[in-house]
Amino acid sequence: MESRLNIEITLTQKLKLTPKQVLSLELLQLPLIKLEERIKREAEENPLIEPIDFVYEESSHYYEEKEEEREEVIPSYTTGKELLLEQVKLEFSGLEEKIGRFIVENLNERGLLEVPLEEIARRFNATVSTVNSVREKIKSFSPVGCGSLTVKELMESQLKSMGAPEKFIEALKKLELLADVERFKEETGLTREEVDKFLSLLKRIELYPLKEVLPVRVKPDLKVWLEGGEVKVEVKTPSWLKFKINKYYLQYSTRQELRKYINEKYRRALYLKKAVESREETLKKIAQEVFKVQIEFLKDGKTIKPLSLTQVARNLSLHESTVSRGVKDKFVETPFGVFPLRAFFKKGISGESVEAVKEEIRRIIEAEDKRRPLSDGKIAELLKEKGIKIARRTVAKYREEMGIPGAYKRRRK
Repeated sequence: MESRLNIEITLTQKLKLTPKQVLSLELLQLPLIKLEERIKREAEENPLIEPIDFVYEESSHYYEEKEEEREEVIPSYTTGKELLLEQVKLEFSGLEEKIGRFIVENLNERGLLEVPLEEIARRFNATVSTVNSVREKIKSFSPVGCGSLTVKELMESQLKSMGAPEKFIEALKKLELLADVERFKEETGLTREEVDKFLSLLKRIELYPLKEVLPVRVKPDLKVWLEGGEVKVEVKTPSWLKFKINKYYLQYSTRQELRKYINEKYRRALYLKKAVESREETLKKIAQEVFKVQIEFLKDGKTIKPLSLTQVARNLSLHESTVSRGVKDKFVETPFGVFPLRAFFKKGISGESVEAVKEEIRRIIEAEDKRRPLSDGKIAELLKEKGIKIARRTVAKYREEMGIPGAYKRRRK
């Protein structure tokens, strides 16, 4: 019997990011404080990077910041809980806001909730699912993970916010095996390189996000205000983060090995400079688009309209992941205080915020005939007549979240 060896060649297309693109995305994701640390570290490792506004000592390569430049960006100070409470106020209203405040006020220094969900539900006459829904949203606030019930849940939330792959999230379940790396690899299916990456991400996890030895330091990445009815945006990149590339080494590096090293450093410095400029440009575009929608907030400090990452990405012709990176961990200084940029993204229904829809449901129920209370389906029909398209089950969900009983329990004789 003759055996044949069949060889098939398959062509596939894969999108591979260049080192320049990877660096640009990394810097876009960094908040201002982390960006400062990154630029300083790069300057220490690369002889071609010369920060423009640093004062150099004659006999060393060390530098210190000019005092007047250091004051250019004024940091805001607050405690972790105060920061969370600000986000609760922006994200929720009514019963959900009360539950959110209670959850935040009962977090320990690890950011873990110390009160059982059932007890909170009883306290506010709400369902456990409503309490848990509020808790899940709080976990996505800054600091990330607060509201978790266990340390592993806290770690999982933070890993997800870093964009960790699902296999790393699953690996958390085997965390106790890390003392034996080989067994950990076998149990999780991670390669040696993936284990190293997993460990590097674990080092970035903050296990005590609400430890209040010192207030949390927040530096706004953006400043937004109204001027003559027009939205103005300033990206707060201090001038000392701008740097020039010293080409002296390029001209006088004669040995081949040294020239190769210098060329690599020059390329890295060039990528870094472009990435800082790209970050500034992208953040400005995102903020302008966000506050074009949220212009009312700049007038009254409270009105926030429905807005999604998808909507901003589509309007700017950017990938949604790029907008997500631009929003992540960024803070914006407004005429009414400093807020996380993500606070200005709210889910909506037919152009109305979830809070506005809930308020409309509440008004409909308050005006109903109590002898013949309205079903969730009938409420959905009435909302449709007002231009709000919503499913019956969504009406039921929002009604429960507001602590309003069903039609049968609302009936009066």
